[in-house]
Amino acid sequence: MASAPQGRFSQAAPVHNTDRFFALRLTAAYTLGGLVLSLLITTVGVLLTGQRDWLAAITLALLIPLLLVPPVCYPVLSRLSALSRENRLLRQQAREDHLTGLFNRPHLLDMLERELSLSQRHDYPVSILLVDIVDFSDIADRHGRHLGDSLLRVFSERIRDKIRDSDLFGRIDGAQFLLVLPHTDYDDALHMAQGLRALTATIQIQDGQQPVAFEIRIGAACTENSGRQLNALLNEADYMLYQSRNEHRPHETA
Repeated sequence: MASAPQGRFSQAAPVHNTDRFFALRLTAAYTLGGLVLSLLITTVGVLLTGQRDWLAAITLALLIPLLLVPPVCYPVLSRLSALSRENRLLRQQAREDHLTGLFNRPHLLDMLERELSLSQRHDYPVSILLVDIVDFSDIADRHGRHLGDSLLRVFSERIRDKIRDSDLFGRIDGAQFLLVLPHTDYDDALHMAQGLRALTATIQIQDGQQPVAFEIRIGAACTENSGRQLNALLNEADYMLYQSRNEHRPHETA
C-alpha cells in the first residue's frame, strides 16, 4: 500500500538535472559549513580538556560531517527543489492559458475584480474591450486546427506587444479575448479598439502559400457608463459585441 502513493509522488514531481545540480551545490555548502563548525567545536573541546590525542579528535571531527551531511542533505534537497519547481509550474498553469500564454479566464476575471475595487477606492475609470475573432471556427475547419492555433498565438503575441504594462490581457473562451484598460475612459478605449483593428489587418498567417485573412469584432465598456460591478461591465461589453454581430459590421465597435 505504501509503494503506490510513493510512485504517484515521484511522477508528480520528477527530479531533473537542474534539481540535482542545485542540491549538489547546496549540499557542498552545508558540508563545508558542517566541517567548519565541527572543527571549531572540536578545537575548543581539545583546548578546554587538554586532550593530548588531538589528531584523532580532529580526524573524527572531519569524518562526521563528511559521512552524515551529504547522504542526508542531497536526496532531501533534490526532492525539495523538484517540488518547488513543480509548484511554480502549477501556479503558472493556474493563471495562464495553455495555448497562448495569456491570462486564463478565472485569473483574468479575478484581477479585473481587484482592479475595479482599486478604481473605486482611488476614483479612476477602467475600460474593457471584449475582442472576438470573426468566424474562427470556419477558419479552423477550412485550414486545419494547427493553423487556427497558430492564428491565436500570433494574434495574442501581437496584441500583447502593443498594450501597456499596466493593461491586463487574457483569453477567456475559444477565440474570444478580454483586454482590461485601467485609467482609461470610454473614448480612449474606442481609440484603442481602432488601433487593435489596424494591427489585426497587418497580421499575416499563411496556409502554405495562401494568406489567411481574418477580422475581429470588439465590444467596449467603461465604468463611467456601466458602474464598477464586474458582471455589469462584462454584460455591457458583451451586449456591444452582440450588437456588432447583429449589424454585420465586424469592423466597427458597437
